[in-house]
Amino acid sequence: MEFGPFCSATAVGFSFLLTVYSAFMHSPTIDDGPHLSAGLSHWYLGRFDLYAVNPPFVRAVATIPVLGLKPKLDWAHYENRTAARAEFAVFRDFVRANGISTIQIIALARVMSFLLMLPGLWILYCWLANWQYSPMAVIGVSLWCLSPSMLAFQSLITPDAAATSLGVVVLYRFRRWMEIRNTWNALLVGMAASVAILCKTTWLVILPPAFALVFIIWRVACISWPVASDLRSLLVGLLLGMCVVNVAYGFERTGLKVSDFTFHSQMMIKVSGQSISDDTSFLRSSLRGLRVPLPGAFIEGVDLQRYDFDRGYRSYLMGEWKHGGWWYYYLVGFLVKEPIGFQLMLYASILHGLWNCKRWSRDSIREWSLIVTPPLLIFGLVSSQTGFNHHMRYVLPAYPFLFIIAARTVTLGKSWKWFSYGCLTWQAAAVLWFAPHWMSYFNEVAGGPKNGHKWLVNSNIDWGQDILMLKWWQDKHPEAAPLNAAMFTGFDPKDIGLKFKLPAPFVKGQPEVVTKDGLRGPQPGWYAVSVCMLKGLYFSVPEGDGEWSSSTENFTYFLNNFTPVEMIGYSIYIYHITEEEAARVRAKLLAEEAEFLKAEGANAGAGVAK
Repeated sequence: MEFGPFCSATAVGFSFLLTVYSAFMHSPTIDDGPHLSAGLSHWYLGRFDLYAVNPPFVRAVATIPVLGLKPKLDWAHYENRTAARAEFAVFRDFVRANGISTIQIIALARVMSFLLMLPGLWILYCWLANWQYSPMAVIGVSLWCLSPSMLAFQSLITPDAAATSLGVVVLYRFRRWMEIRNTWNALLVGMAASVAILCKTTWLVILPPAFALVFIIWRVACISWPVASDLRSLLVGLLLGMCVVNVAYGFERTGLKVSDFTFHSQMMIKVSGQSISDDTSFLRSSLRGLRVPLPGAFIEGVDLQRYDFDRGYRSYLMGEWKHGGWWYYYLVGFLVKEPIGFQLMLYASILHGLWNCKRWSRDSIREWSLIVTPPLLIFGLVSSQTGFNHHMRYVLPAYPFLFIIAARTVTLGKSWKWFSYGCLTWQAAAVLWFAPHWMSYFNEVAGGPKNGHKWLVNSNIDWGQDILMLKWWQDKHPEAAPLNAAMFTGFDPKDIGLKFKLPAPFVKGQPEVVTKDGLRGPQPGWYAVSVCMLKGLYFSVPEGDGEWSSSTENFTYFLNNFTPVEMIGYSIYIYHITEEEAARVRAKLLAEEAEFLKAEGANAGAGVAK
């Protein structure tokens, strides 16, 4: 048996086992639970209204084995308006109907979605093995299989990891078309591109400029090339891909006029001509009369996704909250989230390549253009969208190409080979040490997962994934009753058996924010608080009795005033507060509030005087 294929297959098998482990250990997250409900709606209702901001391919595939389990379904909160975003309410009803069985149901769907990783991993290996040699292919595949970010999201139903896998397939097929520019390869490009877009619409934006840039670079590197005929064959392939998208949606509302849509985003309003004020203008009537050759739900999903960035949301980075985002958010996130070993290999490879740029041949320029272009475009695109910054998973499709660049170090010489193996071993040790909490992973420079909240929140550390583990902890600690819990979650934990009530809030300057019993500030007892609640994420939280309430900064007082006695994963802190501690901190918070109100009053008085 050859060394390369055996080692790569072993890495993929190991990654699969880790994915299964994670899938069954973690509760439904904020997003992948609603994807489950949306996927079931495609099969049972034949509709695509739920979770329209993402195409249906991944969740439809993931929910195939769930159909055999015949779960209880509740469509009471279903709405056929994509803008209603009813998938979240529908999933809450699903958990209420199925209870703890929801965990096994969603775990099975998660394991099914791992199959979509295999095409990307296979292509990555073949790409490197055919182009360079086997050790580089083994290192590239191993970096993927031992990536905390990939492990975290390939064990969910969200489309990010699948879109990452299919993106590799598209670029590889495009490379084959560039080498052998016939109709068959062009058709394969179109098919692969359509499936990638059906995973995530990011590729709809990335692929056209990526194809154009690579085409230009390869054209410059060639002596002669019959461009027109080549482009015609590629266009035919891409048109076939458009047909595949329509087939996936069952031609649902395909061919609607632009005037039949009600757009929300500024981009779609301008493109459609809805922003033109003169109803009689020729441009307005022409644009609004055009028929769109894509499914209605697909177009509405693109519009809603764009609308989210237009209106913006409150975002967090390095201890700062603000409305909107930062252009450098994803660069900082990459530095603190990705393993040091992987980053050392990546930067060493980049610096070595730049230092030896005079040695670049035409062949190497052509080949590396296919690898460098996608991550540059992906990071550039997401960094330009500063309406909000919540998730590092948005740059996940760039990672396989970064793995290829990093794996190049093994080809630079004997010492570099051992450097690569050492870095990979370091990464493997980190992944296993923090298993299965890869979503909360932060590297050593960032202070590890325990200090991750100082850098990022949301799906980068706490996405509600550890609530099942909290239930197991409660079962083992009967003394921790009654439990007060403030959870960042998309379902009510009481429906899977967690017994809790909402802690008393304390918002500085808002004495009216109290519990139903009129309590405010810390009280003695046991507490479980999600990291996102500790950091002041604005969200609805379950109260433990079937009701939900809004939380702004209701529970931030825990983080700086109490020391946790235990952690569930790295996303839920357990506190045990005595009567003395509660009284001391309440007095401190009230004193700080009095000073705050005094300063506010003084500032208001100064403003009136002016």
